Amino acid sequence: MPELIDRFRAELERINVFAASTIESYTLGAAAFLKYARQHLGINPLAAKPEHLLQYLVHLKHSGMGPSRVESNHYGLKSFFAFACRAGLIETNPAEALPLIIRRRRQRTAPASPRQAFRLLTSYDQSSWRGLRDYTMACLLWALGLRTFEVTGLAVRDFEPGHGLRIGLLRIRGKNKKQRALFVVDRLFDTVTRYLAHPQSPHRPYAPMFPAEYYKALSNNRFRRIVKDQSRKAGCEPAIIPRMLRHGFATEMHRQHVPLWAIQAMMGHDAITETAIYVHVSDHQTRCALEQIGIERTA
Repeated sequence: MPELIDRFRAELERINVFAASTIESYTLGAAAFLKYARQHLGINPLAAKPEHLLQYLVHLKHSGMGPSRVESNHYGLKSFFAFACRAGLIETNPAEALPLIIRRRRQRTAPASPRQAFRLLTSYDQSSWRGLRDYTMACLLWALGLRTFEVTGLAVRDFEPGHGLRIGLLRIRGKNKKQRALFVVDRLFDTVTRYLAHPQSPHRPYAPMFPAEYYKALSNNRFRRIVKDQSRKAGCEPAIIPRMLRHGFATEMHRQHVPLWAIQAMMGHDAITETAIYVHVSDHQTRCALEQIGIERTA
């Protein structure tokens, strides 16, 4: 049913309220269900009943899919079958009978302190290529506040060294394919150039900057495990995960009196309220910051 999926995608694009990543997620999820219904349930996907959809979502959960992706598939199925109703292909939307998915709220991530971050960074063995690779990736998390997938998604061509003495530019592809450019200077510049000059590092422009085996990019999950395992070896308590380094970056920038709007731009946030979630400071500092950007008014 490729034509049906194409029609579904076209409708989502016409609505013009969904991000490109959401449209991609919904259409891929719908296509995956159509395949599952035919191959595993042995039914016409358009004849699916609520119990079939529930069975599919349970299958996704047991396959190891994370809660947010299961939730995305849940809403994708609702959208797809609503589209099928409007197209006159079915009479009722079976996804409307699905139970509401309630996710536990994720606890706010604590920021890594400078002491924790430097303890982690100094623990890497940079004498080997693998150690230098892992160290460079961790440096980008801490010094630029990048997301995990932004680091693993870098290609060699994304780093441009020729912008001055020990000054480079790193082009980042963030959420919803939004791009931003960040300066890489001084010690971080030295680290990145030293890594890329290593004989085992990739040199082709479109190659992943941080490959695993067979020149494929390191996966997000593997990168998280590498950082967490290394932090445990370094004696960090609690163990550090990449997100903690990103939160630590935002907090330290704010403590250095960098304006929230500048931190927002560096971190690739759409709204300054999103940036504020990452800034872990005292209540007094928070109040001062809010007064500066005009959110909290004096009586």
